[in-house]
Amino acid sequence: LEMVHKLFPSSRELQCTWTNVVKLGESLYREAPGKDRFRPNQRTPVQDFYLAGSYTYQDYIDSMEGATKSGLLAADAIIEDTLSGRAGSRISTSELAPSAAAVAA
Repeated sequence: LEMVHKLFPSSRELQCTWTNVVKLGESLYREAPGKDRFRPNQRTPVQDFYLAGSYTYQDYIDSMEGATKSGLLAADAIIEDTLSGRAGSRISTSELAPSAAAVAA
């Protein structure tokens, strides 16, 4: 509890009624050399379609921090594409297979 008070000084004014530490030994996927190439980038080849999530390519493992970083990278890609005029210049959904275009619509 002292660490919480050190990190969040205003917590000293609160009364803690109980605490619990949860550890999940298998909460993360197994990171191994060469596996990053299977993680998709935030910018996709589909027009105006971006990905965000801890599973995408970013500097952190599968975690809340990774998901947050991925969201920021996706937002950066959207802004960059919009400002550079590249937004809408990749594959459109009409160029996809019929089943994929129906799902995207």
